[in-house]
Amino acid sequence: MKITSRLITHYLILFLIMLIIPVFCITFLPGQIWAKEDIVRRDTDEDGKIDQIAFFDKRSKLIRLESDSNADEIMDRFQHYEDEQIKRVERDTNYDQKIDIWDYFEAGKRIRHERASTDTGRLNQIVQFDSEERPLKMQKDTSADGQFDSIYYFKQGKLSRSTRDTDGDGKVNVWQTYRDDKPLERRTDQDGDGQIERMTFFDTQGLPKKSLHDLDRDGSMEVVRTYREGILCEQKKDLDQDGKFEIVTQFENGEPVKQQKDANADDRFDIITWFKNGKPHYQEKDTNFDEKEDVFVYFDAKGFVEKTEEDTKYTGRIDRIRTYCNGVPAKEIYDADGDGFKETITFFKQGKVSVQTQDCNKDGKADVTIYFNDREEKEKVESDTNLNGKLDTWEYYRNGKLFRIEKDDEGDGTIGLKIFFKNEKKQKLIRDKDNDGRFEITQWFDKSPWSMVMELDADLDGKPEGRYCYKEGVLKLKEIDEDGDGKPDLKEYYNAQGKLIRSEEDEEGAGSFTITWFYNDAEEAILAEKDNNHDNCIDTWYHYEKGNLIRVEEDTNADGKPDLWEEYDESEALVKRGKDLNFDGEADIWEVESEQGESEKVGEWESEQVRK
Repeated sequence: MKITSRLITHYLILFLIMLIIPVFCITFLPGQIWAKEDIVRRDTDEDGKIDQIAFFDKRSKLIRLESDSNADEIMDRFQHYEDEQIKRVERDTNYDQKIDIWDYFEAGKRIRHERASTDTGRLNQIVQFDSEERPLKMQKDTSADGQFDSIYYFKQGKLSRSTRDTDGDGKVNVWQTYRDDKPLERRTDQDGDGQIERMTFFDTQGLPKKSLHDLDRDGSMEVVRTYREGILCEQKKDLDQDGKFEIVTQFENGEPVKQQKDANADDRFDIITWFKNGKPHYQEKDTNFDEKEDVFVYFDAKGFVEKTEEDTKYTGRIDRIRTYCNGVPAKEIYDADGDGFKETITFFKQGKVSVQTQDCNKDGKADVTIYFNDREEKEKVESDTNLNGKLDTWEYYRNGKLFRIEKDDEGDGTIGLKIFFKNEKKQKLIRDKDNDGRFEITQWFDKSPWSMVMELDADLDGKPEGRYCYKEGVLKLKEIDEDGDGKPDLKEYYNAQGKLIRSEEDEEGAGSFTITWFYNDAEEAILAEKDNNHDNCIDTWYHYEKGNLIRVEEDTNADGKPDLWEEYDESEALVKRGKDLNFDGEADIWEVESEQGESEKVGEWESEQVRK
């Protein structure tokens, strides 16, 4: 604004000089020169070109004076008079034959100045003057949109205040006061919401000494900046408006040199950053707020992070070091278990994790290598699980999810085990037990209601010879197909403790189970039920005690009830046979085996006596 005031003074002096010279010439030249005609043309600089034309009324009084200031023989300055007093001056300053400056006078004194844009032709400046020709008010269109967005007010010719509409919405955004033509205070409403977002205070030299800022536009000034001789020297931020500054930044020559930050609002600075040439140079952090630095950051000359050192476990020892290239991560070494040895190395590609290795036995060789895709999802993991220097396990991922594991569990260089996953849940396992390259054992983990089903297909004909079904790790059902027809010949059922409680057999290859065995808690057979004629009905019952056959019951007429009974001794020798002749459920005839192996028949009454 100081420059604006000087420009106004300059324009005023220049105008007066240009005005006085022609008036002086007119006043002091002999009267008969002007009286000869109504229009007088002159070559004032004697270059052979008319550069001044004066117009007179019938009373020989000057009414207009035209001048050519650039010797192009086109008049570009026009002075209008009434009663020989100057009333208006018009000028074409860019010589395009269009007036772009107007000055208006009363009683010989200028009262108004107007200026038009040489590009648009619209007024872009108006100055009003007081009775002493001092500036009183100035309006400017600084954005060339046809609206006067900047207005300056003067007192006794000195600038006192100004307003400005910075966004062209017709509302004032900036208010500024002055003292001795120098800025005193400025208030700014940047978004036009009626709230001041910035206040700037100036010293006696017109230089900023302090400014307040509402950067988050919540109505409170949370940032305070102080200046020395107009140059920023310190900035403070009170982020939570509690009267305490959480971020303090020092400046030298307008550039930051040090910044302190209180990240947890405990009145202690836990992040300190040093700057060099206006860019971050070094930083220390106390991330767990125990008043001990645990993160150290180094920056390159461009202000990009070059290296970070971290004590992630807060033991006072650096356990993770990451290096960067132009601020982009390039490599990281990490001590994951806190034993002082950094066993994990991560490599980055274009800032993204690409490969990661782990040295579990600290021999300087990677035991685990993890490969990542462009989305930083695992693609493959190679492992030496027994730490013998040879890879033995491979994990494969799809869209970041595990879908297959392969293992060389014998250490012979061939894959002996494969595990397949679906939605990261185990679906199937296949095993090459004899390492012949063929996977004869398959374990299923998605066969409801079983938690796991194992199948043995030794000849790889697609028809397992054995199937073992588990629930929560306990064998519950076993199926054996001895003849390879795809149908089980034997089924064994187990209880929650994994003990055999029942089995079914196809003894004669009938295509169906012909005998069912039942067992006690000691897994000893106590009963067998058999279908001898393959009509799917039980017709024979075998009873056991301590593993020995003690009784056989048979249904000979297919009525579902036994009508023939045999009893055996401890050596499983037949000792007695009974028969129900009338099928009433009671034996009518009993045959008792003698010591000589001969049988003796007795009647019903006698048989009852034998029982007793």
